[in-house]
Amino acid sequence: SYEEGGPIPHHRSHQSGRDVDVLFYQLGPDGDPIESVGAFFDPSGAGVDFRDLADPSDDVALQLDVPRTWLFLQALIEDEEAQLQHIFVAEHLRTLLLDYARGHNVLASTLGRFAEMSCQPSYPHDDHFHFRFFCAADDIPKGCRDSPPMYPWQRRKLKIAGLRPLPLAPKREQAKAKVVTHEEAREAAGPMDAEVERWLERRKQWIDRPHPGRTYCP
Repeated sequence: SYEEGGPIPHHRSHQSGRDVDVLFYQLGPDGDPIESVGAFFDPSGAGVDFRDLADPSDDVALQLDVPRTWLFLQALIEDEEAQLQHIFVAEHLRTLLLDYARGHNVLASTLGRFAEMSCQPSYPHDDHFHFRFFCAADDIPKGCRDSPPMYPWQRRKLKIAGLRPLPLAPKREQAKAKVVTHEEAREAAGPMDAEVERWLERRKQWIDRPHPGRTYCP
């Protein structure tokens, strides 16, 4: 988001100054951590960095680094100053992260918060997280308004600070950023190797509805 809010290119949200996109931690072909790229990850956590979409010789096999990605999420969730509200992520990656956390003695309260605040929006977010943060306490008296949901732990925090969340104002027409359709993006990308085409076809399994079937984010 821009510091002062407002529409940014290629995003329908990110208008309040409290949204941020973050790439996943990733492993390279040898299993070592690498610099993250915006690659799609499938239900097994596998992905490919298609550098030149028309040249398969430079493709790099990737794997979602589930342990490090979870530790990053856990730090955000457990940090009371972070004020995290939403984690938008593809359902199959959410499942991988939940399964890992359940097997590593994570506090039930942390697991519950992650399960509550994470979901797949209409665009699946299989290549990055979208985080949304609550209004800061000193911004609420100035008119900052949070959209639902307002979790019990957030209400308790505000009550201790002597604050109450402001009700949402009547919905107003927002300035809209320019976005492109999947078809327009595909046309703009130009020639593609057959393996890229196969990945895009596989991606249709989870791009249209949550996998394995939870509802979309509110």
